[in-house]
Amino acid sequence: MSRFYCENIERGLVELDRVESHHLMHVMRLAVGSHVELFDGKGGLARGIVAKITKKTASVEIAAVETFEPRVTCRVVIAAAVAKGQRFDLIISKCTELGADCIVPLIFERTVKQAAGNSVVDRYKNLSIVAAKQCGRIFLPDLVSPCRLDSGLEYINERFSQSIRIFGGFGTDAVSVGEVFDAKSDVVAFIGPEGGMTESE
Repeated sequence: MSRFYCENIERGLVELDRVESHHLMHVMRLAVGSHVELFDGKGGLARGIVAKITKKTASVEIAAVETFEPRVTCRVVIAAAVAKGQRFDLIISKCTELGADCIVPLIFERTVKQAAGNSVVDRYKNLSIVAAKQCGRIFLPDLVSPCRLDSGLEYINERFSQSIRIFGGFGTDAVSVGEVFDAKSDVVAFIGPEGGMTESE
């Protein structure tokens, strides 16, 4: 069954936004009467039937809604340096597919300057929606606007105060992730920039 993103799921008739309507009509080529699933990225999953198609939008009549609770332990946070070009898009997509609960784009001292602001977060969200639809994930990862390391740490300390923090490389003195992992704790994985972290970082 084809799955689409809908920010507000409730029983009755709901209209998909233009992006999802385009995907339903022109990519999947579904018609009125087709059975579909909708998810809201917050634990809501609905089943319904395409009820109306216009030139630009599609509407779905929702018959049933299920709500799932998010994880409160064993959450995975990826705190990664914003990479050049399209590389960070791949990080967003793959981390979503692999089940990361939160992605914190970090700007380190050696990070190449990147755009910031709401448009960047919107782009990241759209990438995570596409990835979630492909892998059948119900929850979207929490996405933070790109920020410097100190602001990122402040956010992580507030949201994931009891987490295990990991970073490092493949040196001979590196400890295996398996040795520090605790199945009951949140894990924050820090990924530095291409030039590496500075000593102060």
